[in-house]
Amino acid sequence: MKATKRAKNRTFEEITTGRRSGTFVDVPLKSPKKTKRAPKKAHTPPAVEIPFEPPIEDGDPYAEYSKSSNDYMREFITIRRSYLSKIMESEAPPFDMLCSVCKIAGLSWKCLDCIGGCVCCTGCLRHLHRRLPFHRIKAWDGTCFQPAWLYQAGVEIHLGHDGEKCPSSSLEEQDEFGESGTPWMDTIPGDNEQDDAQDIPAINDSINNQDAATSFSFPRLKKRKQKLIIDRTGVHPLIVNLCCCPSADAQDVQYLATGFLPATFDQVETVFTFRMLDDLRVTHVECHTPVMNYWHRLRRITAPLQPESVPNRYREMMRALRQWRNVELRKRAGFAYIDTEPGPGELVEFCSACPQDRFNLRENWQDDPEEYKYSRDICLDGNFSADQTKMKCPDDDVHLTNGDGFMVTESLYQAHLKAAVEIKQKRTCHRYDAMENSNMSKAHLLYTGIGAAACARHGCFIPHAVVNFTKGEKFMNMDMAASEATRYRMQNIKRSTWYYDIMCQYWVHLVERFEANPHLHFPGHLEILRAIGLFHVHGHQDDCFAKFAPTYVPGAGLVDGHPPGVRTLTCLFSPVQRLCAKFPKAQAFEAEAQEALDAIASTAPPESLDRWARDEQEAQKNRWHEPDAMRIYDIKTNKGVTKAQMQVRLLEDENKRNDVTGRSSLIAEGLKLEEEQLHLIAMVRRVGKSPTVSESLEVETRRQRLQKRVDKYNDRARVMWPLESHQQPAEYWQDELVDVASAASDDEEDGEVDVENYTSVEKVSLHMPSTIGMEICRSMGYADAAEMEKKLRIGQQNDGLQNIRVAISRKACIFREGVRAAKSKKKKTRSWDHIHAVDHSVRHNCRVYDRARRAMLKLNPSDAERDRYKPLAKADLNVDTARVEPGLRGHRGSRLAWFWTMDIADDVEQQEGMMEFYRVHWLKAKSRRDRCKEEVRILAREMDSVWLGFLSRAQEWKKRADSSRSMGITKATRGLEVYALAREKMWKELANDARRKFQRVGVSIPDI
Repeated sequence: MKATKRAKNRTFEEITTGRRSGTFVDVPLKSPKKTKRAPKKAHTPPAVEIPFEPPIEDGDPYAEYSKSSNDYMREFITIRRSYLSKIMESEAPPFDMLCSVCKIAGLSWKCLDCIGGCVCCTGCLRHLHRRLPFHRIKAWDGTCFQPAWLYQAGVEIHLGHDGEKCPSSSLEEQDEFGESGTPWMDTIPGDNEQDDAQDIPAINDSINNQDAATSFSFPRLKKRKQKLIIDRTGVHPLIVNLCCCPSADAQDVQYLATGFLPATFDQVETVFTFRMLDDLRVTHVECHTPVMNYWHRLRRITAPLQPESVPNRYREMMRALRQWRNVELRKRAGFAYIDTEPGPGELVEFCSACPQDRFNLRENWQDDPEEYKYSRDICLDGNFSADQTKMKCPDDDVHLTNGDGFMVTESLYQAHLKAAVEIKQKRTCHRYDAMENSNMSKAHLLYTGIGAAACARHGCFIPHAVVNFTKGEKFMNMDMAASEATRYRMQNIKRSTWYYDIMCQYWVHLVERFEANPHLHFPGHLEILRAIGLFHVHGHQDDCFAKFAPTYVPGAGLVDGHPPGVRTLTCLFSPVQRLCAKFPKAQAFEAEAQEALDAIASTAPPESLDRWARDEQEAQKNRWHEPDAMRIYDIKTNKGVTKAQMQVRLLEDENKRNDVTGRSSLIAEGLKLEEEQLHLIAMVRRVGKSPTVSESLEVETRRQRLQKRVDKYNDRARVMWPLESHQQPAEYWQDELVDVASAASDDEEDGEVDVENYTSVEKVSLHMPSTIGMEICRSMGYADAAEMEKKLRIGQQNDGLQNIRVAISRKACIFREGVRAAKSKKKKTRSWDHIHAVDHSVRHNCRVYDRARRAMLKLNPSDAERDRYKPLAKADLNVDTARVEPGLRGHRGSRLAWFWTMDIADDVEQQEGMMEFYRVHWLKAKSRRDRCKEEVRILAREMDSVWLGFLSRAQEWKKRADSSRSMGITKATRGLEVYALAREKMWKELANDARRKFQRVGVSIPDI
């Protein structure tokens, strides 16, 4: 809630549900105490105390405004006409037609980039734009302003003398551009007192002269000194004069000193400004804009009507961008201060929050008993969108880096692939693309993707731990990434948690593969814990959840194991804001988790809590040696005796009694026919009230086939269990068809359609003990047949419940692996088709269970059987992953439907099933509480590491500044020193800012 003052004595309380939107309620404020007055009695609402809210820093800039975006748009409509009029006024020159700068000469030009749209004479324009050569201008032709270029006004760029003309250049070189026919070349500010009529025609002729430039196309470059300068404001043709002094640098160096990167080194014709290259790099990273699109943008803003007239420099821009990135990497990594080449991963930064000894940890960190706080968590994953096509001439390719950044050194990687041992192993879990497509290759691709090792908590790629996939995601590829990840700043780190989507398969022969390859390094001193990210672990078999879910890994904290950086390349080098946002949430989660644990513990006997705690400690102790010990986190449910198993038992009993009547087989056939009737009912509902000809034909054909089978069955059953005429059951079903899952159906019509036609075969009663009735069965001596049907009905209910459980679990998996992970409309549509198919299965099994339960209730079931098989409700069929995955984060208070925890196999009291429920959810709640407690302590350590890491970087740059100062005072060493001091100050300021923000959320950062 936010309050803002309105008028004099009232405030508006904003009840917000979204950003800058809400409802305002009048709330009176207390009147200022000037004089004592009697309060008004009529219609005086009670005073409301508005809680004080501190100002929000770095929050929503619109939070304190009372108007919404739509309010401003409505207000804009009322003033739109006046805005348009004022904008149109700026299109015309001043009435006196004089230069707005000198107020003497007549105006000739208008600058579009100067504030206010400066209109001036030639001399003033040239003087104002000596240091601003990339502004866009227009020329006055006597009637209107036409597009023009600064070089037409005589603006030139001089290299080597701080923008001034070189004194060594000859007079002919300086006046070479004067031959172009431009009449205002020698004009100076305020010196032109001729009539405007003399200048205007000359300007008009020059603008329309095709040799100089057309009005809307890019001018053709004809002069030797006229260069193409590409800036973020567009492409500019300008005269560039080199320094001609005897001690002058080479021309490419002169361009660099002025802030231009030349496309070539000898005869420079095209240059790129440094700020354009920086803008291109940031645009590419933040907006994901391809270089081709960026170049098309520059051409469009240069010549909007004829962008194709701008010379194509896309290839040169690509080359310049690669060179600029490489130079900037070396500059920021400090390699301008040393003569050696960078080593593996030395050109890039790593995560400031991850523990790194002698960099961002305190001296006594190894004495801390909570070792999990200093664990280096590594996430392994592949990305097949980062592919690379084959080159026409691969031998001619030039690599600017080779293992200096995130990628592994190519020679080391190729040697590893040659020596790698591929051990074939049998799949023990579900199918996964990483394993099934490991030998996948595409003819047009050199590399099908990349495999990376990143810090699991923040998503930052680990330097020198990214590899290329030559085919699919093979274990040998990920082995190199994992090996190099353990080499990077892991000194004295004793613990590491590895996350991988298929860790259950990856770890099986990992030690053997590492030992058989001399290029791989297995850290023997490191305790490696294994986990599968929460996003993927639910797609594994049930056994994998308790063994590899981060929820049950001690010391993991609240990490999902699948950070965003692995796929989106979003590396968090300064995670201050993220840590400040996570810390209060982690504290709140810890309090909630403790409360949830206490609530569950209060309902269980103390001796059970002690036993569960001992079981948990024993399981965690032996989890890596005996993985099955982690099954204590799984709910132990028995599926119960199926209908087929029950039929086998009845047949065995009949054989023992020499009963050859085949009653059990006949009853089983009746149950099967009843399920066929339910199938036909579902089909009739799907086709609806207006079926097509083909649908009607299919329905009637199935009805005929079913009618023959029903008649044949009833004839046999009436012989097996004959009845008097007054004892005959109703010919058609008398009970309603309850469909608890119909609300989720989109393809079955509401209502009864043709099912209510009582002459339809799908509602014909089958001659069975349940339709005859228990009283008649006893009187006619058919009680044993009724008992047989009851047992078969119990098996039929068990089958239905198991099929429902499987279908709900399958639907949850399709949502995770199909709908949410789909990257194309085709895949998402196909996933929804699978979901609809699963819905059909759920609805059918619900109907089967309901029919079986109704029949069982007519056969005199026991109280235990009545209580065990409850009616299904719509809420029981919700596809919630927490109902089959009790360890899922965010579902601490979730409860399972009754059929997930029922013990069907044994006739036990319901309390035992509930005790199993409490045991698993107590273990889940305790694990959740432990992970929350660990998260709070890990975040506090990460905040301390970020501050120490920033200070360490500042100290590194201070040393570089001192070394530059000791080299002597020259222009080169002076630049090295100044840049190092600037970087030192930047890192110190980041450290101070981080410390202030950390202390603001309640984390104390002690001094070093």
